[in-house]
Amino acid sequence: MPRSSRLAAAVLAALVVPAAVSAQTPATGEARTLNTVTVTGSNIRRAEAEGSNPVQVIDAEELATSGKVTVADVLRSISANTGNATNETSNSGWASGSAGIGLRGLSQKNTLVLLNGRRLANYGFPAGGLSDTFVNLNALPLVAVERIEVLKDGASAVYGSDAVAGVVNIITRQNFQGLEVGGSYGTSDEGGLDTRRARLVGGIGDLDTDGYNLLVSVEAYDRERLDQDQRDLTASGIYSDLPGGRWNGWSAKGARFLVGGRSVPFLDAAGNCPEGMTLTPSAPIDGLAGDTCAINLAPYTTLIPSTERYQAFVNGTVRLTDDVDLFGEALVSQIRGASIFGSSPYFTLEGGRFALNAQTGLAEPVSNLLPAGNPYNPYGVPTQIEYTFFDLGQSLKTNRSDSFRILGGARGRGERFDWEFTGFFAKSTEEETVAGGFANRWPLAQSLADGSLNLHEPGATAPAVLDAIRLSTVREAQSSLHGFDFKFNGDLFDLPAGPVGFAAGIEARTESLTSRNPWQIDAGLQVRPAIAAVDGERDVAALYAEFNVPIVKGLDLQLAGRGDDYSDFGSAFSPKAGIRWQALDTLLVRASASRGFRAPSLSENSASTNISYGSVVDPFDPDIAGSRQSPTFFTVGNTELDPERTKSYNVGFVVSPWADTSLSLDWYRIELDNLIGTNNSTTIVQNNDPADVIRDARGKLVAVYNRYQNLTALKTSGLDAEFNQTFRTGAGDFRIASVYTHVLDYSRPQVVGGPLVDYAGSNLGPSLPRNKLTSRFGWSTGDFETALTWYRTGGYDQKASVAATAVQSRVDAYDQLDLYAGWSGIEGLTLYAKVDNLLDEEPPHDASFPGIRAPYDFSQYDLRGRYFQVGFDYRF
Repeated sequence: MPRSSRLAAAVLAALVVPAAVSAQTPATGEARTLNTVTVTGSNIRRAEAEGSNPVQVIDAEELATSGKVTVADVLRSISANTGNATNETSNSGWASGSAGIGLRGLSQKNTLVLLNGRRLANYGFPAGGLSDTFVNLNALPLVAVERIEVLKDGASAVYGSDAVAGVVNIITRQNFQGLEVGGSYGTSDEGGLDTRRARLVGGIGDLDTDGYNLLVSVEAYDRERLDQDQRDLTASGIYSDLPGGRWNGWSAKGARFLVGGRSVPFLDAAGNCPEGMTLTPSAPIDGLAGDTCAINLAPYTTLIPSTERYQAFVNGTVRLTDDVDLFGEALVSQIRGASIFGSSPYFTLEGGRFALNAQTGLAEPVSNLLPAGNPYNPYGVPTQIEYTFFDLGQSLKTNRSDSFRILGGARGRGERFDWEFTGFFAKSTEEETVAGGFANRWPLAQSLADGSLNLHEPGATAPAVLDAIRLSTVREAQSSLHGFDFKFNGDLFDLPAGPVGFAAGIEARTESLTSRNPWQIDAGLQVRPAIAAVDGERDVAALYAEFNVPIVKGLDLQLAGRGDDYSDFGSAFSPKAGIRWQALDTLLVRASASRGFRAPSLSENSASTNISYGSVVDPFDPDIAGSRQSPTFFTVGNTELDPERTKSYNVGFVVSPWADTSLSLDWYRIELDNLIGTNNSTTIVQNNDPADVIRDARGKLVAVYNRYQNLTALKTSGLDAEFNQTFRTGAGDFRIASVYTHVLDYSRPQVVGGPLVDYAGSNLGPSLPRNKLTSRFGWSTGDFETALTWYRTGGYDQKASVAATAVQSRVDAYDQLDLYAGWSGIEGLTLYAKVDNLLDEEPPHDASFPGIRAPYDFSQYDLRGRYFQVGFDYRF
C-alpha cells in the first residue's frame, strides 16, 4: 500500500477507536430511531431529509402513477440520465437484454447501484466493448420497492469505487404487514409488445409489538417481442424521404456477384432472384452501380426483445432483545429474453468473412470467391460473391440470466451508538444461445466447392448439407460478489450548536468476472465470430469515517474520508467536505467538494480479449504503401492501469417559502483524470510499434493490438432544478413535481492527446442532449386519482459525421405525455388505467442512425408507440 494511503487509513483508524470509547452524553436509541433517517450519500442518521448532497427521491406514489412497470423504465426517465447507458433495446451488443443507468452522461460504470444501501453483483456480460461493467436493472423487482433515492453527486468517500457520477439506491419496504396482490395487462396501439404482470406482497409480524417481521414479494413479468416489420416507420426499410436516408433497412448482399466494381444480380435461368430476395438497383442501398438481389431486413431484426421474468424478494427481521435485531434478505431473479438480429451469415466485399485460426489465435479471412467449378458460377473463374444464407435460419439469440443476492447480519442500539454487521453473497450467471444463423466454415467451403448447396433455390438443398453447415453456439458468463461490512453511527459529544454526529465502518469484499467464448469460436469453426473473453478477480478492503459538525446553529460541516485497497491495482483515498447552512427557516444552502476514483473494471485490467474486424490504412505495407489492409484487431486488458481520479463539486440551495412548496437549484461539476480507454487503430498503425503492430516476415500487417490505458481527461458540469408544489382545495389536492437537468459542458479530447472538445448538446460521441425534464401533474379527490407526466428530451446538434451534418443540422427534441387514472372506491381495491405516449409521438429522426434497425437513437428512444395498460391492486 502506498505511504499516503497507509497514512490515510491510519488517520481514519485513529478517529474510529476513540469515538467508540469516549461517548458519554446520554441519549436513548429509541428516540433517535423514531426521529432520524439515513439518506443516500451519508451513513449518519439525522432528522433533516435535506443534507449537503442533492438527492432525488422517487416515492411510492410516483412509482405507482408513473406508468412505469420496471426499475429500468423508471430510471431511464429521470433527468440526470442524459445518455450513454445500456438499455434492453441495444439488441446487438454484448449485454443484449440488459439495462443500466449512467448519470451525468458518463457511462454506466461510473454510477453505483445499491439495493438497501449495499452492492449487487454486476451483469456477467460487460457492455461498451467490454469496458463497462454494471448492475442489470432488469434483475431488480419493482414490486417490493418503497422508494428510489438518486444521489446526484460524487460519493466515493462514502461508497468507494463506481460512485463517480452518483448513486442509485433502491429501497424496499420495511416492517410491512398485510397481503397485496395485483396484476396488469398492456398492449400497444400499433400492436405487439403485449405485456402481462402479476405480483404478490405479503408481510406478517410487527417488529415493535411482535418482535419480528417477515416480508415476501413475488413478481412475474412477460412481454412479447417487437420486430422491425411491426412498425410503420421501419417496416419497409426505406427511409429515402428522410434526411440522409436511403434504403437503409435493406441489404444489397442478398445474392450478387462483384465484377469490375459493379454489382451483378445472382439470377437463375429464368431471371429470378433466390427465394426471399428482390431484384433492385444497388445504388439506393450501397451506392454500387448495377442491380442486385436485395433483402428487406425488417422481418429479421428485433427492436425490443421479448422477456420473461420471475423475481422474488424476502426480508426478515427478528428482535432478540430490546437493543439487538437479527435480519436477512434474499433476492432471486430469473430472466429469459429472445431477439433476432440482422440476417443469416453472408460474405462481404472486403476480403470476405473471418474466422479464428485455432493454432495462432488470429483471425483469418474466409474466402468469398465462388469456385470456378461451382455449377452456379457462370464466369468459369473464381468470382467474388456476396450471398446471405437464409436457408440456415434466422439468427435467434436467447439470453438467460439468473441472479441472486443473500445477506444476513445483526444490528444493535446503544446509549450513544447504533451498530450493524452484515455478510453478503451475490452472483449473476448469464447464458447466451444463438440457434441457427451461424455457419461452420469447413462444411460451407466444401458445399460451395462441390455445388451441393443450391444457391438458386436454397430450399432444395439436401437437409444433411444444411445440417452440416448450420451452427449454434452458447456463450457463458458469471459475475460474483461476496464479503462483509461493519459500521456504526451516533453522536460523539456535544458542542454549543449541537451534537457531533459520527459514522465509521470497515468493508471487505471479493469480486470476480468470467466470460467465455463458445468452443466453436476457439476451434475456428464459426464464420464472423464475436470474440470477447474476460477472466478477472480481486479483493477489496475499505475503512471509512464521517462526521457532522455543527459550527453554529443552522450551519453544519460534513467531513468524510474513505481508504480503499485493491489487490489488483493498489490503493485510493477519497475525502469529501460539505456544508449545510439553514440560512433562514425558508432557505437551505448546501455545497460539497470531494475527490473520488473509479477502479479499473475487471474487464479492463484482467486477462480480457476482444477481437474485432475491419480495415485500416497501412503506410508501411510492403506491396502498396498507404493501401487498406484487414488485420485482426485485438483489444486486451492492461494490468498496469491506474484508477480514474475524479474531483466533484456541488453548490445549491433549497427554498421552501411555505408549506407544500419547495424549489431547489444545484450546480455540479465533475473532473476525471486518467480516463481509461483505448487508442484508435489508425494512430497505432502509424506509430508502428512492434509491441502493438504485428507483421509477418515480409512486413505484411497481421494484427493490431489495442490496450486499455489511462488516456486523458473529461470534464462536465450542469444544473439541476427541482420544484414541488401541492395545492389543497375543496376540489381536491393538486400536485406539481418537476425535475430538470441542463448540461453546461461535457468536454473530452476527440483523439489521444488532443484538445478538449465540448460534446454537450451534440452527437459527436453518444448523443448527449443538453436538456432533460420530467414533470408530473397530479390531482386526487375522494376515491379518484389521476396524474399526467411530461417527459422532455432536448434536441442536439448533428455532428456525428460530415455526411450526416450535410443533410441535417439538428436533431429535434422529443416530448412524451403519460396519463394515469386510478379509482379506489371499494375498500382495499384500486383499479387503474395508464396510457404511455398519449400523443403517439415518434422518436426524432437522426441522420447518423441510418442502419437496419431504426433511423433514430435507440439508446434513448424506442418504437413502443401509444401504449395502454389496465390493472388492479388489492390489499387484504
